[in-house]
Amino acid sequence: MNTSPAAPSAHSSVTPRPLHIVAVARHRLGRVLARLIPEVAGQAEVELVGQAFDDAVAAVRALHARRPVDAVVAAGASGEWLRRHLDIPVAIVEVRGFDLMRALAAARALSPRVGLVSFDGPSEHLAQLDTLFGMGIAQFSYRGAEDAPACVEALRAAGIEAVVSPGLVADLAEQAGIASVLMYSEDAVRQALQDALHLARHGHAERARRERLGTILGQLQDGVVAVDLRQRIEALNPAMAQLLGASVAQLVGRVLSEVEPVLDLGATLRLGEAPVEEVLQIGMRTLVVRRAPIVENGEVTGALLVCRDPAAIQRADRHLRANQRQRGAPARYRIEAFAGDGAAARRVRELARQCAASDATVLIVGESGTGKELVAQGIHSASRRATQPFLAVNCAALGESLLESELFGHEEGAFTGARRGGKTGLIEAAHTGTLFLDEIGDMPLALQTRLLRVLQEREVLRVGATAAVPVDLRVIAATHADLAGQVERGLFRRDLYYRLAVLRIETPPLRERGADIASLAAGLMARRAPAAGVPADRASAWLAALLELAAGYGWPGNVRELENLVERLLACHGYLAPEGRLDRARLLEVFAECTQARPAPARNRLLKGARTAAERQRVREVLQSVQGDQDQACVILGISRSTLWRRLRDEAPKA
Repeated sequence: MNTSPAAPSAHSSVTPRPLHIVAVARHRLGRVLARLIPEVAGQAEVELVGQAFDDAVAAVRALHARRPVDAVVAAGASGEWLRRHLDIPVAIVEVRGFDLMRALAAARALSPRVGLVSFDGPSEHLAQLDTLFGMGIAQFSYRGAEDAPACVEALRAAGIEAVVSPGLVADLAEQAGIASVLMYSEDAVRQALQDALHLARHGHAERARRERLGTILGQLQDGVVAVDLRQRIEALNPAMAQLLGASVAQLVGRVLSEVEPVLDLGATLRLGEAPVEEVLQIGMRTLVVRRAPIVENGEVTGALLVCRDPAAIQRADRHLRANQRQRGAPARYRIEAFAGDGAAARRVRELARQCAASDATVLIVGESGTGKELVAQGIHSASRRATQPFLAVNCAALGESLLESELFGHEEGAFTGARRGGKTGLIEAAHTGTLFLDEIGDMPLALQTRLLRVLQEREVLRVGATAAVPVDLRVIAATHADLAGQVERGLFRRDLYYRLAVLRIETPPLRERGADIASLAAGLMARRAPAAGVPADRASAWLAALLELAAGYGWPGNVRELENLVERLLACHGYLAPEGRLDRARLLEVFAECTQARPAPARNRLLKGARTAAERQRVREVLQSVQGDQDQACVILGISRSTLWRRLRDEAPKA
């Protein structure tokens, strides 16, 4: 007999599997169950199997193979047989004292010669009652279906005219002309069904818990095993099974300390100590092992052991540190870090603040060592993206294929040697933040085309991918090259150039910041002298001597070179001032480049003329692109109105 489960809640997103109960009974008990099963139809699906003993075991196993059976209801000899041969909970229909007395009274009403048939031996309690009260009840027993006919023959031989018995004997007795009363009351059968529901719910929840735990453990790369108080393995994942050299099914139920003595959890179970980690050697493998007690309701009920491969820990550490460098490390510098009190330094800071208020791309132009990345970081730090990533890449430091992979990322298998699982490029990683492209003038033309698409479409396509990923980022580019000249020579895309140069800042070379050289050097010395163990007064005196020696020096390495000279002065101070006094001859020896001949005035004028011509050409191009709007041209060029006016004046033909 089948019954339908209750409809699932309308609020459930996933319909749970209904409870599945099998009732095993035939003859008269089967008919009682058939009447009572509809009472629990809303709580479980109940199937009635009209077989007994081995046939019933086979039938239940067949049903369980199709769909898990949560509990079984049975009675008498057949119920005990099922309990011994099935791994499924069995609720037995119990014969209570009051029910038995009521059944015996019903049988006595049919005939004075009453017999009681029970499974597996007569009842001692009933025998005592019979002795005390002279009830005159004869007891009989049977052990299985094969004994039932013989039991009925024994009833006839004893002259029994009414019998209280289980269903099989009751039916056989009726066929033999003996009146019968079923020993199981409806209340007892009803209670057995409720017991089965309870067992089913508990088993259903436990199985769901095990399945959920198995799913979770199966996804872990670490080896994990849980044991009970006797160290019997209750659950483990495939990684742990592989480590122990057997399958999960072979290991469940075994004692962990016997499988692998090194992993003994006895102390953890006895002491309930806090989780601890140690490094162990298991076979040829070194593992990091963590033991911890499992505590439920304040009691230690088991223990958990986790095994990690040190190589996996090291890989994760490298990945986290790399990810922190890329995503977690904010820009180190603010706009104020571009130090100097000269007009050039003030102009750079003012323009950087204006650029920070916009999301447009910025092109920073200047010689190497003039602080282009410092300005870029300052713009990022002052912008609305300040809390987001600032990622930088030097386009001149990587080959074309490597630069493409770094910028755009790649899918797994995109090329030979591609990282398993693919790789996120810097453009994707800079999402919501800023990407700084240093030495953009050295970017290969093929990648210029791909970068242009990123700027136009605001999406990036990984190498080997078919679907683009949307990105929200700001691009700041820097170069020491004459990009306008490269455009004219076909070395740089014109459309990309104008995409990058929406806003423009020029970082002046150090030779044009004469008034700032001393203050910049003093700041560098103040930060570095304490670490070198040089007193501040001596450091200042030595620095003054160095700057006097370098008076008129062209500083081709700009601020970076100034930093190097300060570092050299501190590193060599023991040689330069062996007794605390600076030896000028040694100073000239260590800083020989500062005494080299200056460029000839004629050559200076030639260089300056070439630079001026390039500046005027740039002014013409920008004014043309903005339809003559001088304010907008100043922002793009990164110059003041007075500088623009001067260049326009120089451009005008002489009368």
